[in-house]
Amino acid sequence: MAPRTVLLLEDNPSVRELIKVLLETEGYAIIEASDGRDGLSKAEELKPDLMILDLMMPGIDGENVLRTMRRHSKLSKVPVLVVSGKYESLDALRTLIGHENIFPKPFEPSRMLDRIGELIGYPDDL
Repeated sequence: MAPRTVLLLEDNPSVRELIKVLLETEGYAIIEASDGRDGLSKAEELKPDLMILDLMMPGIDGENVLRTMRRHSKLSKVPVLVVSGKYESLDALRTLIGHENIFPKPFEPSRMLDRIGELIGYPDDL
């Protein structure tokens, strides 16, 4: 069985690499995108098990990526974790994706891993 796939939308290369290494070490397969347009395209094509989304990105920002996904029949059920330093936008998203799926920067890696496991399972569960 293929590993669970996480689409990581983050424009900051160092933050993207940090999250990628964290998740790959746990056994998740990572697909990377550095802007919203590329992220939506990859989500439609590859149908990830989960998406990690930064709000402040070039092109289509993370909030619009999330709202577009929720209207898309094949992507509306993909769990999304929002990771952002844009605190003023986080409250509005809590009702859309739930408080437990919001990770203000800096975030606690173990909390993120626990939440991912709750949403899509752990790689060693395969």
